Amino acid sequence: MQTFTRRTLSALLVCLVVLAAKCKAQTRETITEPAPVKVEELFKQADLVAVVRILSGDAEHYPSAVYKANVLQAFKGTDEGSTVYFGPFVGYGIGEELLVFLRRSQKGIEPNQKAADSNLSYGPISSFYLAMYEGYSTLHIKYECLFDGKEIAQQCDYGVRVNTHQVVLPKTIKTFPSSTKGACSEEASWVRKSVFVVYLKTLPT
Repeated sequence: MQTFTRRTLSALLVCLVVLAAKCKAQTRETITEPAPVKVEELFKQADLVAVVRILSGDAEHYPSAVYKANVLQAFKGTDEGSTVYFGPFVGYGIGEELLVFLRRSQKGIEPNQKAADSNLSYGPISSFYLAMYEGYSTLHIKYECLFDGKEIAQQCDYGVRVNTHQVVLPKTIKTFPSSTKGACSEEASWVRKSVFVVYLKTLPT
């Protein structure tokens, strides 16, 4: 009887261990994505909205990536010609233009201890901004030839690349399929920059 009870308890413990391991594995495999957001709501939530050009970046001397950018066109929370610092995601190129919707960091950002007393970093940044919705609020700007028009000159224009699954555009803004093929770009569309800019100017600040 005791042997049977011990075997039963041992089997029960093994089942519990296996079940716990499966639950833990399932927890590790869970992937969450940022919720979709309408562009007008994104504009409302952001402290800074602007077209910027990346001047430089530093992913070495701070806890996260920091980019220094020049404001080319301001829509909210900044002025044309201003310098802004933002992060924390990597992947932006020097000289690249972006349409950014950023939220101001409450704490700013400090360089790592080893870089604090050197001239290698930007130093302490009190006015530091964060990309929203896991980076989907920073939209790439590029010259593309995929827009509508009978002539090549009409089809080529500066566009804003938008993941329309994450950033929901109004139906009045026409989108065009991405020229990049592959699963990673299935949700990506292009909008004429001039059309996007006109729409942003109509939103209340």
